Amino acid sequence: MLKVTLSHIGAVSLGRLLAIWSFVIGLILLVVYGLISIVLALIGMISGTDVVSTIVALLISLVMGVVGLIVFAIAMFIWGFLCAIVYNIILGVGGGIDVDLKERS
Repeated sequence: MLKVTLSHIGAVSLGRLLAIWSFVIGLILLVVYGLISIVLALIGMISGTDVVSTIVALLISLVMGVVGLIVFAIAMFIWGFLCAIVYNIILGVGGGIDVDLKERS
């Protein structure tokens, strides 16, 4: 058993990790949302709704989803960066966190 003390977190690496996680999860949700929107748009067109307005509304919602995905990933990078900085300041005052590490067999 290896005993170590966590005394620093890289702000950029934590921000990058959170941005990638949020981007991947958001992309999965965007694909699901896109498929549901396409099905609902097809149902709307079958029921007699104006085809052009339905396609325009579908495209606008998908573009806004992509823009939101990018903005959310950037926001998560900033959030992770700030959290790591605050965490490092707190570690400087209160000491580190003891972590026990074990080798895999």
